[in-house]
Amino acid sequence: MSFFEDPKNAGMAIIIVGILEMVFAAISIVLGLIGIEDDDGTKYFTIGSAVGAIGSLICGFIYFGFGKRVKGGAIPEKIDILATFVRIVGVCVIIGGIFSCIGNIVDDVDDIGGEIVGGIITILLGVLICWVAGKINDGRQTTGDKVIWIILLVIFVLCIIMAVIEMLSIIGIVFGICHLIIYVFMLMLLLNADVKAAMGM
Repeated sequence: MSFFEDPKNAGMAIIIVGILEMVFAAISIVLGLIGIEDDDGTKYFTIGSAVGAIGSLICGFIYFGFGKRVKGGAIPEKIDILATFVRIVGVCVIIGGIFSCIGNIVDDVDDIGGEIVGGIITILLGVLICWVAGKINDGRQTTGDKVIWIILLVIFVLCIIMAVIEMLSIIGIVFGICHLIIYVFMLMLLLNADVKAAMGM
């Protein structure tokens, strides 16, 4: 088993991403609540940013828990790991959409309608991703499964490329390395013979 195919390595990478998400979210919440001083000493409170960061904090906990399950072998079937990962992405999109929408409304009360519409679109996208996750391991092989397999293939390849780009910056190098491990692992799952057969490929 290669490094990128080992669930323990992928699980640890997901755990690290979850921890970093929680840390950065906690910092954003604190800064939003205590305020940020301008050059002239004027203090600005970004309560909306703090509210939005609560969503990131929750998602960090979710990723952390999922990473522990993957690392510990609690999800033995490859297709279930893949489906659970996609579902968690969908859930986090929904959570992020809700809290970001609320936070943006708090910071920009002049465009409540636009923020609500944007929030609804994001939530619907998350619901769609969760629906796709349910199709992955529903035990049926349909044309839709083949389409989903191809879409996931393209997405994972793009995510791998973005992870490599992310590694080029000092700030993003840890995130980039972890994302590279995670998405190469997910790509390997997608290309696994049993997973391909389960999705009709």
